[in-house]
Amino acid sequence: MTENNERSDGIKRSKGKFDPVTEKRDWSIAASEEYCKRIARNTGKRLVEIIDTEEDSLLPIVCIFEGYLDD
Repeated sequence: MTENNERSDGIKRSKGKFDPVTEKRDWSIAASEEYCKRIARNTGKRLVEIIDTEEDSLLPIVCIFEGYLDD
């Protein structure tokens, strides 16, 4: 990953490649950052990282989750 940013919301933002085989955390793909937030809200999990794969696909964003909101 080439760029790492963290805004005041505590979510890490990265750009670059994503390897689903080596990723041990809970993840999902989405069309946008807003959909990542919606998935987190609907599942009760905490969104900790958003990876923009910069690919030409319908779902270029990878959402990384950790634990539950009430932890």
